[in-house]
Amino acid sequence: MKTTDILTSENKYNLLAGRVPLLINRFLSQKFKVNGIDLTREQWSVLAVLWKKDGCSQQNLVNATSRDKPGITRLLDNLVKEGYVKREHHKTDRRTNLIYLTEKGKDIEQSVMKVVNETIDQSTEGLSQEQTLVLRNAFQLIYDNIKKYEK
Repeated sequence: MKTTDILTSENKYNLLAGRVPLLINRFLSQKFKVNGIDLTREQWSVLAVLWKKDGCSQQNLVNATSRDKPGITRLLDNLVKEGYVKREHHKTDRRTNLIYLTEKGKDIEQSVMKVVNETIDQSTEGLSQEQTLVLRNAFQLIYDNIKKYEK
């Protein structure tokens, strides 16, 4: 039996419209504002990549955040303007810019991630560890399937 056979029309719509991810993103934006963090969720997603590996190319950020090049360029322009990141030319390939965190960008990691973790904890309240793992694995499988068929 296909999964679509057991999903109602409303369930299909909610899955495709991303209702839960939209709510989580809105909730995170609200929590950023309440906690005095002047970042958008999109800006945070770029900083999160850099907190794991500083000095990424713009293309790496495109791949890691599933955004397009113009979108990443706009996000980076704003992050540079706000003083969170800086662009530097690659030492051997002048066509490539590497993106580095500034001290301001490094300094906010702990406070931002505290709010992110709190948001996830509140969003998944009442789920057992097993349910959370099933959910994570299901989203990973959906992501992998889309990437497989997208090409």
